[in-house]
Amino acid sequence: MKRYILPIILAIALMGTGVWGYQQYTQKVDYHTYLDLQFQRQFYELIGHVENAQVDLSKAMVSGSNIDIAQYLNDVVKQSYMAQEKLTQLPFNHGAIRTTEKFLSQLGDYATAMVNKSLEGIVLEENEMSTLEELHTYANYLSQQLIELQQQVVSGGVNFGDLRKEGNRRLALVDSQMEDLNLINIEERMQDYPELIYDGPFSEHLKDVRPRLQGNTVNEGEAIRIVTEEFKEFNLANARVIGRIDNAPIEGYYIRGERNGDANGRGVSAAVSRTGGKIIWYLDPRDIGESQLGREEAIERAEEFLKQKGYEDMVATYAMAYEGEMVVNFAYQQEDVTVYTDLIKVKVALDNGDIIGLETEGFLINHHDRDIPEPQISKEAAQERLSSGVEVETVKLALIPTAGNKEILCYEFKVKFGADHYLIYIDADNGQQRRVLLLIEGEDGTLTI
Repeated sequence: MKRYILPIILAIALMGTGVWGYQQYTQKVDYHTYLDLQFQRQFYELIGHVENAQVDLSKAMVSGSNIDIAQYLNDVVKQSYMAQEKLTQLPFNHGAIRTTEKFLSQLGDYATAMVNKSLEGIVLEENEMSTLEELHTYANYLSQQLIELQQQVVSGGVNFGDLRKEGNRRLALVDSQMEDLNLINIEERMQDYPELIYDGPFSEHLKDVRPRLQGNTVNEGEAIRIVTEEFKEFNLANARVIGRIDNAPIEGYYIRGERNGDANGRGVSAAVSRTGGKIIWYLDPRDIGESQLGREEAIERAEEFLKQKGYEDMVATYAMAYEGEMVVNFAYQQEDVTVYTDLIKVKVALDNGDIIGLETEGFLINHHDRDIPEPQISKEAAQERLSSGVEVETVKLALIPTAGNKEILCYEFKVKFGADHYLIYIDADNGQQRRVLLLIEGEDGTLTI
C-alpha cells in the first residue's frame, strides 16, 4: 500500500498545478480582454473628438456672429485637448506620434486666441481665417486616416491589449503591423501643417462631471448577480469581474460572461455602477444575419426594451443603421419638454430584433426631477428670431445642456435651408440663439452635427 502513496500525492499535486495554471490563464485572458476593450473605446473617442473639432471649425468659418464664432472655437479647444488626452493613452510606441500631439495642442491654443479676439468684438483677419481653414483641412485628413487605421486594426487582428505588454514576443510584429496601417503616413503628412502664431498661453479646465446617481454600494458578487438577472435571456455562464472602473464619472465593474449553450461561446460584456448597481452599458457582439426589420419596427423593439427595464417617458430622437444594426437614441421627456441631457442609446439587431447593446451613462449621470420654468416668450416670438431664409418644419420645447453643466429651456426649430436641414435652438427666456445643429439625413438614419 505504501508504494502507492507517493504516486497518489504526485498525481494530486499535478492536478492542483493544472487547476492553478488554468486559473492563471483565464485571468490573463480576462485581463487582456479588459485592456483591449479599454483601448478600443479610447480609439473610438479619439476619432469622435477629432471629427467634432473639424465640424466646429467649419461652423466658426461660416458664422457671421462673433459670439457664435467664439462658441464654436471654444468647442474646438475642448475637442482638441480631449483628443490629445485619448491619443496619449493609446499604446502606440512610435516616437513620431508626438507630431500629431503637437498639432492637437496647437489647434487648441490657436482656437483659444481666436476666441479671445472674438469675445472682444474684433473681427478675425483674412490670414487668421485662412489659418482656420488650413487647420480644418488637416483635421479632416487626420479624422479620415484614423478611421481607416481603426478599420485596418480590426481587420488585421491587432489586439490593443498586446500593445501594452512589455517584452511581449509579438510586440515587434505588432509594431510592424501598426507601421503598415499608415500610422507613420499620418505623421509624415501632419508635419506639413503651418506653425501657429497666437497671443500667448492659456488655461482651460473642464469641470468634473458629478453624477446624480444614488444608492447603496455594491460589491463584485452583487454586480455579477445584477448582470445575470438583468439579462437572464442570455443565460450567462462563467460571469466574472474582469476589471474595475476607477477615476471615471461613474465608477464600477467590468463584467464578462458567455452565452450558455452557445456553440461559439459568444462573450457578452457589461459595466455595472458601484453606486446603485445600475447597468452602465452592455454589449453582445454576435454575428448579424440578413436584415429583416425596418426602421420603425426596430425603434418599437428598443422602446419596449426600455420600458421592460423600468425606463419610462423615454422618446426616440434619432436613429442610425449600419451593418445590420440600428442604434436608437432616446431622451427623457418631462411635461412635453424633451430633456436632451438624460440620454440612453439602444442597439437593435435587424435580423431578429434582439437588443445587442445598451448605454445609459448620460441618463445615470444627469437624470433627476426638474422644476422646468414656463417659457417667457411665445413660440411665435421665438420664430421671429430665425433667419428669414429658413423654412420652419417643426417646433417643440427642449432642455439642452450648456457649458458649466447647466441646462436652458429652448424652442427647438427644425428648419430647411436649401437642401439641408438644421436644428436651431432659441432661448425660451430671452430669445437668444443658443445652438445650431446640422442634420445629416440618409436612408440609414439621421445624425446631428
